[in-house]
Amino acid sequence: MADEAAPIDIGNFGKCCGELKDAISGEEFEPLITVGEDGVLYMSVGLIDLEDEEPGMVDHPMFFCPFCGSKVQTPEEVQAKAGHDDEGDA
Repeated sequence: MADEAAPIDIGNFGKCCGELKDAISGEEFEPLITVGEDGVLYMSVGLIDLEDEEPGMVDHPMFFCPFCGSKVQTPEEVQAKAGHDDEGDA
């Protein structure tokens, strides 16, 4: 049996509604909404084939709660947490 992963620190995410908190903290399956090691809230939006490996998840930062619509983080907060110094692609 594999070692259990450390519990995810969800920070302030999930305070807007119980549904988001439940989606982030679910331990029974690989969550589609998660807080990354960088403290950014991500949603898995697809799969990508990796050579010689299992498929990988493609994640995108979430800015609004998909359940109640509350703003959960800004693009500037994501850039600061993820360590991006550039102004973005667009």
